[in-house]
Amino acid sequence: MFSLTGKTALVTGSERGIGKGILCVLAEAGANVVMNDLNRPDDIDKQLAEIAAGGSQAIFIQADVTDGPERQRLIDETVQKTGRLDILVNNAGRFLDRGWESMSEETLRRTLEVNVVAMLAMSRLAIDHMRRAGHGGSIVNLSSVNGLVAEPGSVCYDTSKGAIMMLSKSLAVETFRDNINVNVLCPGIVDTPLFRELLESEEVGQTIEQAIPCGRICTPRECGYPVLYMVSDEGRYMTGQHIILDGGILAVQATAMGVRNNALGA
Repeated sequence: MFSLTGKTALVTGSERGIGKGILCVLAEAGANVVMNDLNRPDDIDKQLAEIAAGGSQAIFIQADVTDGPERQRLIDETVQKTGRLDILVNNAGRFLDRGWESMSEETLRRTLEVNVVAMLAMSRLAIDHMRRAGHGGSIVNLSSVNGLVAEPGSVCYDTSKGAIMMLSKSLAVETFRDNINVNVLCPGIVDTPLFRELLESEEVGQTIEQAIPCGRICTPRECGYPVLYMVSDEGRYMTGQHIILDGGILAVQATAMGVRNNALGA
């Protein structure tokens, strides 16, 4: 069940954090995987060797998904080096909010360029390839619980994540007859390097964890399991939908998101 043997998965922004967790889970399910990021990490050979130890092919392609020619090169090299492209996980994104009162138009543009425009452009390139190849495929876009509810201090981010929800539904309607399904993962608070960089102390982290009904922060690998279902043969009937992975945050009125922002001083 949930085997991806013989398929190729491209995960953008996957050198660390949520993207890395998803990439590893897909590789363990048998997919050949393409790691992508804006910068090439110093230990990339070690990372790829660890991923490929399970038998999957693992390669790294450095590319900026906000740049048109770079996006095309990323798709082309993926197909050239692995032979195909079956799965695209649009994970690359930014969080640039520092309070809406002082938000500049440039901050809004940069947020939407990465979180929405680049995602739509990457999806279009992947869909074009999948249609030409005739084998269909799957796209998973990373939104957030912020795409479903507003969080104080996150106007740009919330706006972009909400746009991803409708973008994905629209793409699903356009592609289901091509045997391409498009879905969304909406994580809550995930234990990523970026999140840890924002924490002022371990006490703040504990306060946030205590406010989550499940009592802890989600791990990056846990984000990979619902994605695995959505891109598997078993998940083919699911399209235009989203999965919430938040430890119960949206199930209660006093959410951990507000506690997080208060703790971080946002």
